Amino acid sequence: MSITAAIIIALLVGTAIGLTMAYLKQQSRTRKLQQRFGPEYHRAVAQTGDRYAAEATLESRQRRVWQMQLRPLSNSERARFQESWREVQSRFVDDPANSLTEADLLVGEVMSAEGYPLLEFEERADDISVDHPVVVENYREGHEIALRNVQHRVSTEELRKAMLNYRTLFEELVGQPEYAQLERTGP
Repeated sequence: MSITAAIIIALLVGTAIGLTMAYLKQQSRTRKLQQRFGPEYHRAVAQTGDRYAAEATLESRQRRVWQMQLRPLSNSERARFQESWREVQSRFVDDPANSLTEADLLVGEVMSAEGYPLLEFEERADDISVDHPVVVENYREGHEIALRNVQHRVSTEELRKAMLNYRTLFEELVGQPEYAQLERTGP
């Protein structure tokens, strides 16, 4: 075998190893993002139509949230928010439309107290998805109904569904005093 042939074979083997390593690294990245974001991963892929673009977006979102000064609620804040939620929920039977508006505002207050910036809704939902990927869809659905509620275009059943969606998110935000700090380790 000539030196040229040996060099060509070595280059081909090196290229194959490099491509395999790159493929395995990409697969690992995908798996980690799927595990972290759950249904939000699939939503991002469907929204962008491109797995690589979706993954880059999710990683960017994750880095942005990790830079925030998020904190768990104090026991007194938690108790105050839980009492506020009970009041909002108790008024639902007599005034479901206003109760939903109050629930939307209360969830925003909880997010603000934890350190999430109160930006446009989609940015808030994206931020929430990093640490609460399973319930973020509840937030989106509840908010969409709340927007239609302002226009008086929802049924009582839709208002009830939105309140349940908000309650799920509220309980996730308020009910975790440890704030899942173990899961919030940086890249």
